[in-house]
Amino acid sequence: MDKVIQAGARVLGPVVIHFFAINIVQMMGLHADAAFRVTITAVLVLPIYLWMMKTDGYEQQKKSRFTIWNGIFVVLLAMIVNAILTGVMNAVFALLELYDKEEIMVSTAQDSLFQSNILMQIIGVGVIAPIMEEVLFRGLVYHRLKDYNKGWLSIILAAGMFAVYHGNLRQAVAAFPMAVIMILLYDRWNSILAPILFHITVNLSSILATAALRV
Repeated sequence: MDKVIQAGARVLGPVVIHFFAINIVQMMGLHADAAFRVTITAVLVLPIYLWMMKTDGYEQQKKSRFTIWNGIFVVLLAMIVNAILTGVMNAVFALLELYDKEEIMVSTAQDSLFQSNILMQIIGVGVIAPIMEEVLFRGLVYHRLKDYNKGWLSIILAAGMFAVYHGNLRQAVAAFPMAVIMILLYDRWNSILAPILFHITVNLSSILATAALRV
């Protein structure tokens, strides 16, 4: 039992750090811009996560095979997957007559992100936050889960945690398959750069598409 508790604490520890960090930032009174809060939190915890990855021996992994052509493939894949999932999710929720229920579709926090300063959205939510989340959920959570199970169970658990942490049904349902894809990309090239690039592309696409619709 002690080993299970230790393993759980090791896997969940980085997530707890982020949870406390974002609540501390919120308590500091930085309520004016949701994207700013997300960005500040990411900047604060990212150095901690990078240090954790180093202590986990990430730098001792075999040399990455990720190239610029792989990067182009990942960007195109991310755009296609994001478009497909967005279309499917809109159709499914419309059929279930949940489309107008914002409390189910998007959280208040997520909705406020897309109402934040567009430059802060692009820099923070589009670039900095995805880097932090990939280091957290792929570089630490999934990487540590693999120490206990190298099969599909670690992939499902890591993807499930990523989905649940988004905090609302619409995002969670879309985040799960995206997380599985990002994990497979991570394993395919043994590089955190692959899921980071995928995640940045998805977030920037969503931000720009939302901004265009509001013009």
